[in-house]
Amino acid sequence: MKRILLGALLGAALAMPAYALDEDAVAAARDLLEASRTEQMLAVTMDQIKANILQQDPNGAAYADVVMNFFAENLSYDVLEPELIALYAEVFTTGELRELAHFYRSPVGQKSLDLMPELMQRSNALTMQRLQAALPKLEAELLAIKAEQQTGQ
Repeated sequence: MKRILLGALLGAALAMPAYALDEDAVAAARDLLEASRTEQMLAVTMDQIKANILQQDPNGAAYADVVMNFFAENLSYDVLEPELIALYAEVFTTGELRELAHFYRSPVGQKSLDLMPELMQRSNALTMQRLQAALPKLEAELLAIKAEQQTGQ
């Protein structure tokens, strides 16, 4: 039985078309990741996650270390880079990748990169405020549906 299953899986894998990325697109995608400071942005995100853990639990250094090690092993830039390059090379043309990299190297692109962490933090805070303000209404509506369902049985 195992041989049949293994044979079927191998046959299915061999039947799939191979997808080779264009070398120019790969180079342009790599350049875009560099121009958009993806590695640095990822490092800032990891630092923010650690800071959030420690803010929620000042004695949580051990937890923060475990989480950071997990991210380093599974979600570091070195781990993600090949997949990000493939993703960008699949979604954008080589010309579009070059234009994006050019934009991120421009003064406006640099400004957007400089301000992005703050903008993301502020927009997340705004979203959380709106969600917390609207949550009682959602809870009331869900409770009303539950009550309706219980009385209808």
